[in-house]
Amino acid sequence: MGVKFDVFTRLPDGHPLWVDSFESLEQARARLKELARNAVADYFIYSEERGIVESINHGEITAKTS
Repeated sequence: MGVKFDVFTRLPDGHPLWVDSFESLEQARARLKELARNAVADYFIYSEERGIVESINHGEITAKTS
């Protein structure tokens, strides 16, 4: 099995809340872009192997690591 990419939202108290999981980074990025359209919270893609890959801060996508 390959690397798994999880999408999380950040709650107002700073804790993460799991949203969805994907087999590929491309799938996770597509979901992140979908969430960005109506983002009222921060979202991020997390991989155990890579850490935080990308994040959205109220609709703005920012690459964190490669």
